[in-house]
Amino acid sequence: MDVEREHDMMWNPDKVWVEPDPGPRLAALRCNNLQQVVAQVRARGRTPRVCRYALRIDGHWPSNSLDAATALAVRNAWQVGGREQTFTDHQGTSSPELRTGWCLVRNQIRAGYADGVVVTTTGVISPRSDEYEAELHWFELRCAFVAVVAPTVQAGRL
Repeated sequence: MDVEREHDMMWNPDKVWVEPDPGPRLAALRCNNLQQVVAQVRARGRTPRVCRYALRIDGHWPSNSLDAATALAVRNAWQVGGREQTFTDHQGTSSPELRTGWCLVRNQIRAGYADGVVVTTTGVISPRSDEYEAELHWFELRCAFVAVVAPTVQAGRL
């Protein structure tokens, strides 16, 4: 079906093509991975450990965002790292891979000090769906998860 669509797009360049919203697909990917990782960690008799990540706006410390991340972790009985596992970046840096704080989150995951990260919204990771998806895949490959306090789609699921 996708191949047919590509051929149609190539042979009918004047036709208007509507792209599906990637939000629901990405939310499902994130939720499924989160549930799998948490179940695996708990099956090993461990409590999932999480980092908190937020963006600073105009240099202000994101207390509310970090408190909301902590509250979500506590509700789910996850272990919240202290100040040493709380990371922030200035709002405005585009690619997550170029942000110091986000790279430190990845280092915590890579080193095995955390099983996931909690953010307030998906846009904190990246407002671009392709970058956000790449980050979800990065976490999935490392058996780690991304949890979102205020998901933009599929309300009621983590």
